[in-house]
Amino acid sequence: MPSTHVLLRGQSRRLILEGLVALCVMFPLEAPAQEAVVDTSATTPLTIDAALQLARTANAKLPIVAFDSAIAQAQVREARASRLPRLSLESAANFGGPIAYTTSQGLLQVVASDTLYSGGLRRANLRGVGFRVRAAGAGYRVAQKDIELAVRLRFAEFLMAEEEIGIRERGIERLRSYLAQIEARRAAGQPVGSDVLTTEVRLGTEEATLADARRALDEARLELNDLMGRDPKSTLELVPLPLPAQPVPPDSTPWLLTPELRQAAANRAFVETGLAGTRSERRPQLSVSAGLGVIPTFSSSNPGTGPFSGSGFGGAVLFSLSWPFLDAGVFRSRLARADLMVQQAKGSETLALRQSRLSWELADAQRTRAYQQVQLWASNVPRARDAYLQTASMYNGGAATALEVLDAYTAWVNASISYADAVLRYRQAEATTLRWGTK
Repeated sequence: MPSTHVLLRGQSRRLILEGLVALCVMFPLEAPAQEAVVDTSATTPLTIDAALQLARTANAKLPIVAFDSAIAQAQVREARASRLPRLSLESAANFGGPIAYTTSQGLLQVVASDTLYSGGLRRANLRGVGFRVRAAGAGYRVAQKDIELAVRLRFAEFLMAEEEIGIRERGIERLRSYLAQIEARRAAGQPVGSDVLTTEVRLGTEEATLADARRALDEARLELNDLMGRDPKSTLELVPLPLPAQPVPPDSTPWLLTPELRQAAANRAFVETGLAGTRSERRPQLSVSAGLGVIPTFSSSNPGTGPFSGSGFGGAVLFSLSWPFLDAGVFRSRLARADLMVQQAKGSETLALRQSRLSWELADAQRTRAYQQVQLWASNVPRARDAYLQTASMYNGGAATALEVLDAYTAWVNASISYADAVLRYRQAEATTLRWGTK
């Protein structure tokens, strides 16, 4: 009976397991669906404003440049703290003998010290580091504007490369269609073998040029992704820029807004504070210190003369006055060097102004001429296309040669590329005017 009971129990377990397996087969459990992670920045078409914002927040260069401002701010805090009294714990001890030769003395004091008058040196230093902060802030804006200019240029070059690729792909498609017609005529026994060879050569040239346009597109994509802090190999899709508009003459002097001028002015002011600090070296320097402490007594101690020559607990106040008047020409040399540095800074400020104005004027002139070229090529492209289609139709009727067809094709493609190139130069000039005509 026990063995029969064990056997029945084993069969029951086997039947239960088989039933569970059957249920799993009939009603399989579905794993919860996982949502796919999509990089929207890599799939969503980017506008120029979005590209600029990405560059401002994720470019690798800007955080490094920002350290200049942080360092300058730390120097301001240091200069302000140096104008406050200082508190220190000072001690000294010397041992010797016999007492007729030297004495054993010790000193332990809490000393508070301050500079009562420095001839304007500390004030000049504080003003100087303040101008360093301004120069660093302007320098950060210079780096930011350079990156914005690079983003605008790469953005326009990417669109230009896409436009050229589209033009050449459409042209190659027409050439292949034209080549198929000539080959059909040759197969029909017409003497058009030279026309086939000429067209094949032209087709090979266009395909090589198309490969170069794709190279330019890859370069623009890699550089633009890097400027925006993205993986250079990321896919990139851009929203086309608006068509060129008629340039409007400025009603002021926009080149005066550039951060280069603010940076040059801050650097000049910083150097001028250095000149003031150098002049302060010829003025009196007055300082005070107060100490409270103990002078221990040793077995070989012997009170002497001068400060801290006694023993026991006590305090003392010490005033110190320094007024240099003769240093063998060191001060005159330092003053001459500081004055030369001021003259150099003023010249650099004038040069920055001239360079800013020249850069803006050149870009504005280029933008005006590029707009005129855009208008001319925009009207010439349809004519070139119609001329090509008419010449190809005439060739089919025997009224034109294959060379004339290829020449018309070349004129049409060149006109289309010239229009796209004029648009690119307009956008490049426009980006440069923004670089040198805004804050």
